[in-house]
Amino acid sequence: MGGNPRPWAEPDELRADDLLEGWKAIADHLRKTERTVQRWEKNKGLPVRRLRTDPAEEQGRVYAYKSELDAWWNRHTDLTLEPEVEPPAKADTGPRGTATEEASLPRPRTWALRFALVFALLLAAAGAYYFRPKVKLSPTLGVLPFDTSKGDADGSRIARGLTDELISRLGHLNPGSVSVIEDRSADYNLAGSVRTEGNRVAITARLVASKPQTHVVWGNSWEFERGDLIPKEIEIANGIVDEVLRALSLSSHASHPPAQDTYEAYLMGRALWSKRSAENLHDAIGFFQRAISTDPQFAPAYAGLADSYSLLGSAPYTGLPPKQAFPQAKAAAQKAIQLDDSLAEAHISLGYAELVYDRDYSEAEREFRRAMLLRPNSATAHQYYGYYLTAMGRLDDAIEERKTAQQLEPDSPLMDSALGEAYYQARQFDNTITYNKLSLVHDRSWPVGLINLGRAYEQKGMFAEALAAYQTILAVAPDDPGLLALAAHVHAVSGKPALARSTVAHLEQMRTKRYVPAVYIALVYVGLGDKDKAFEWLDRAYEEHCEYLVYLPTEPLADPLRHDPRFPRLIERLGLKVPTNLPR
Repeated sequence: MGGNPRPWAEPDELRADDLLEGWKAIADHLRKTERTVQRWEKNKGLPVRRLRTDPAEEQGRVYAYKSELDAWWNRHTDLTLEPEVEPPAKADTGPRGTATEEASLPRPRTWALRFALVFALLLAAAGAYYFRPKVKLSPTLGVLPFDTSKGDADGSRIARGLTDELISRLGHLNPGSVSVIEDRSADYNLAGSVRTEGNRVAITARLVASKPQTHVVWGNSWEFERGDLIPKEIEIANGIVDEVLRALSLSSHASHPPAQDTYEAYLMGRALWSKRSAENLHDAIGFFQRAISTDPQFAPAYAGLADSYSLLGSAPYTGLPPKQAFPQAKAAAQKAIQLDDSLAEAHISLGYAELVYDRDYSEAEREFRRAMLLRPNSATAHQYYGYYLTAMGRLDDAIEERKTAQQLEPDSPLMDSALGEAYYQARQFDNTITYNKLSLVHDRSWPVGLINLGRAYEQKGMFAEALAAYQTILAVAPDDPGLLALAAHVHAVSGKPALARSTVAHLEQMRTKRYVPAVYIALVYVGLGDKDKAFEWLDRAYEEHCEYLVYLPTEPLADPLRHDPRFPRLIERLGLKVPTNLPR
């Protein structure tokens, strides 16, 4: 042991998947005894390292890297013929006076036996080389969320889109040569910022190496007019990918890089999808279909198509009947997964369809967990897993998942309102109001935030404030059936039943001309106290495969129905359970 100091005696940053700690682990890796590897360290330069926590310590903790041992072994093929047998005179004795491992080995008595031993050693060496644990030598690249200024809603949307696109595009490059993760512990980290001011957009990006010491490998910045956003985003994404590949000494071999017109149509679709209105979702579908028509193998476009159809079949958008929207959403998500099983967005969309349409809760959970495994830092994955937890009645866990989503995208009105909605289901209405007001700081006209505010205000008996929140949307969308139903429910419970009855008659008449979810009409009858009519329309909602029914077990607006025996029967038909410990 010991020997002369070596260049590797002081450790650099440990690589956990390549690390062997202690003489036994080193000996096992080389298929030798501890005494042999100790001798080789002294006489043959075996690359063993020592970690000294105390400067006065002579030896320190012993460790080695598999990759360095394998490289050393390949340079010392002569050692495969060296038997692990030493003369008895050199043998040490153990603490109880017994011979050590190598000295106790029997000496060969015949040339045949010696030949057999050498042959066995050769086989062992070959096995150790060919069947040794594979060492991951490819660099890791962390793609971190692009930063935005607090309150910069437009910049936040652009940053999220650019971050997601870079993760997707870089993740398809050079399979086996680079691993893309969302983690600051990577060998390289790609980060940047987005700022908007008036009609100007400014974007910066930088690639930072973290080993052997932190330093900037590359950086650049862009400034342009907002009207040039789509072509500029394409140009910037292409430039960043090229610089990353150059820094990692790789070339572009994307499994399926999109053409510019395909990518531009896809980005337009995502931009419209993020606006969250039925009209914009229909327009988004058109752009995703255009992207698919120009490139039928571009998986992200199918995922975008699935996301759009899913929202159109869901409250509060309800632009299509669920039986029309969700089969198309599911087919598009499955096609995206067929083309690229690593696309987390597609697994999220499929999981959502399994949750709210097929009501296959185990499959839904599997898809959401798969998405979070593929992209641990995906706010959307945590958001949708939170929906699953709400449906399962695990309200505290749902809050935690949506907290994670909100922390991952702190400037997103969607994540603020999603967290506020989790608090609503848990009857923490003050927190609902807080986070949905925060969503309106980011986007004053954010419809989901206004709807959640209205529901929370009503639960607190603040009927005027609830109606004011709903009227903000009705002022620009006077025939929105979901908002009409919510406002009618407030009228019903606040002593204005005539207004509520007038609205429900209007909704039933509207239903003869367009899709109006049955659950909306049921909601008004709940407010009016007409349980027979409410359950009649809830049964219709069940047959329609209304997505919102999976949240009915914990929905505060359904509280007047809970003691009716028809309520647990409906929940049982949904494959769910009525919670017994709802907060009061």
